[in-house]
Amino acid sequence: MTEVAQRVQHVYEFAKLDRVPEGPTSAKVSPRKLLSGPTLDKGKSSTMAAVLVGDKLAIALASMVRGSGAKAHTHPNEQLNYIVQGAMYSEVEGVREVVTQGMVMHNPANAVHMGVSCPDEDLMFLAMKDTRHGITGPPVDGKYDGPAYLPGFGKRADEKVVTTADLVAELERNPQPGAMRYIFDVTAGAPAPAGPASATVTPGVALALPQGITGTLVTAEMLHAAVLHLAPGASIPAHAHANEQFTFVVEGALQIELEGESESVGRHCALHVPAGLRHRIAAAQGAVIVTLQDTRHKFTA
Repeated sequence: MTEVAQRVQHVYEFAKLDRVPEGPTSAKVSPRKLLSGPTLDKGKSSTMAAVLVGDKLAIALASMVRGSGAKAHTHPNEQLNYIVQGAMYSEVEGVREVVTQGMVMHNPANAVHMGVSCPDEDLMFLAMKDTRHGITGPPVDGKYDGPAYLPGFGKRADEKVVTTADLVAELERNPQPGAMRYIFDVTAGAPAPAGPASATVTPGVALALPQGITGTLVTAEMLHAAVLHLAPGASIPAHAHANEQFTFVVEGALQIELEGESESVGRHCALHVPAGLRHRIAAAQGAVIVTLQDTRHKFTA
């Protein structure tokens, strides 16, 4: 009797990744858990996430409870964060920013950085990394003694609570003219970044995007990340490319064809496309997506 080959899973619903899926998967799945340390007080971050690891790329849909986050740390792979919900108070190589919904943050390889969920609401972000290293890195001070906290939260609960508005006002009072830019506003209508930057920003008009699709591409050392807006009925014709791809649906839904198989990719789900795999993407009702590709080859939409 001939054994029927099992279908490989390429679409991942993060809400269901509290366990490893049954059957073969295109990416390695690490179920949702606290990423740093066995317990909150024996790690260096409050980040909870499920992680998908491919050949060259890894992504995680991560969350931090408001007022808490990751201590200053480093890792030898680079990272891009797309803010899905809330805001992050960040510091990269001494440059502090409040990163809001729809923005992209770049942590170059080996850069010292930290990030904390702003006080007003819990934070959700898509973390994107290359696979030269794992998903976490060690704290700069070498101490796994709990997450970073803002005043009024966690170990700093006896201090006066600060608001997100307070954090923004502090940054406005203490500007850093000429500082390297690590934060990129890729929301619709945002001005092009000025001054020195850690990554390159390419507007959609220079990307030759298909009709009905607009967006912006951020290109770093090992990662391309495009934030794309698909109008209702927009589609990307069937194609293949030599770089690996993850596509995360921020809003809306996609209808995809992958090697002749049709499937839907819903809100806060991810599609994994290994290098060379032919695929087509459509958005009957419209969608906002983040598409990650490795930089072995140019970005292909």
